[in-house]
Amino acid sequence: MKENHAIVIGGSIAGMLAARVLADSFSSVTILETDKLPDKPDRRNGVTQSLQPHILFAKGFRILDTLFPGIGKDLADVGALPIDWPREFHLLMKNGEWGTTVDSPTDITSVTCSRPLLEWTIRRRLAKFSQIKFVEESRVTGLLANPCKTQICGVTVLQSVNGAKQEQRLMAKLVVDASGRHSQTPSWLESLGFNPPTETVINPFLGYATRRYKQPENFADDWKLILISHSPPNATRLGYLAKIENGEWIATLGGYGKDFPPADEPGFLDFARSLPSDKFYQAIAHAEPTSPIHGYRDTANRLRHYEKIKMPKGFVCLGDAVCALCPVHGQGMTVSALSALVLQKWLQNPKSNFQKSLAQSNSQHWNSATNKDLLFPTTVTTMGYGKQTKLPKVLKWYSDSLVKLAHSDPDILCLFVEVSQLLKSPFALYHPKIMWRVLSQGLV
Repeated sequence: MKENHAIVIGGSIAGMLAARVLADSFSSVTILETDKLPDKPDRRNGVTQSLQPHILFAKGFRILDTLFPGIGKDLADVGALPIDWPREFHLLMKNGEWGTTVDSPTDITSVTCSRPLLEWTIRRRLAKFSQIKFVEESRVTGLLANPCKTQICGVTVLQSVNGAKQEQRLMAKLVVDASGRHSQTPSWLESLGFNPPTETVINPFLGYATRRYKQPENFADDWKLILISHSPPNATRLGYLAKIENGEWIATLGGYGKDFPPADEPGFLDFARSLPSDKFYQAIAHAEPTSPIHGYRDTANRLRHYEKIKMPKGFVCLGDAVCALCPVHGQGMTVSALSALVLQKWLQNPKSNFQKSLAQSNSQHWNSATNKDLLFPTTVTTMGYGKQTKLPKVLKWYSDSLVKLAHSDPDILCLFVEVSQLLKSPFALYHPKIMWRVLSQGLV
């Protein structure tokens, strides 16, 4: 039997997917969003990072298609491009060589498009659920609790009423905080007498600069996405170039350790020219810019340990409000989608500890994202500075051998991609059958 009302704080990817899951258990779901939502695929003022590139991994795309059957067609109809990752993703390896690709189609697919287009498409699908309602220009200011302060029963929210700001009280059986990396939940909990969560922060001081370009008419290449990756501890620079809707490219330069790319055109092009391959520079040098250059530097990894504190009933946190990853790793939207699945499972057994289940889901992605960031000596953490750690020789040999084997073995390449796209655990690379193939090749 459905409960009466749930509130979701925040209308971005994590909030919308949470609302979709809640709609199966609640007769009404209210999404409280600070911004005025655009009626077309435009950026929102409260999401400064929306102008930067966003990747939906294959795992995230599959979750999206499960929650919204047929959404891949919806996205294609409005201009999103399908991407077959083993075929159409070009990666410059740390040895300076371009990674291999496969010739035949695979099922390791998703889409490439702008974040505003993806969010707009999801909002259109949510609009088909009569029990889900967006309330725009509404800023949550606190949590409402029962007299014993053991149960959250709603929120206080600042809304515009007849042109004036007024604070309202909205009641709910369940409140979900999906408000992002600048969530106010720690201070809200503290005001109710709860201990706020401790935080682990790993800041690689990565800065971005992004610009859109019109794809040249006679441009011919077989990629949908190019990544010239950084390589710690010394190679701090990276370049990301992706085809998106409307015949445009989104071109992003990045630098670790405050090696920030400039936001002026000469500096932007000089930075692109400095990358270890000229493929990125040669593409944009002959393309027409369609936007200004937008910088972004709010990139620290931040993990709030809600699983370690006592939480009031009727309240959970998810998405970037709990686990905000440095965007360079591309996992953010997919981790938010995985959070929605954790919520879906928890709603079937709400007596279990949601935050502990979420922490278990997040741990692998947090570790994979932060381990590489920690290899830069300029990275600052809540425990001090990053440091270079060396793999045991046998693991380094095995890792290097796997990479070499992937150049000649399409199955190994696809396995690598499945792991990077969060479809399989990294432990799949150490399956006895895979280890035997590496050893039998006699690679050094």
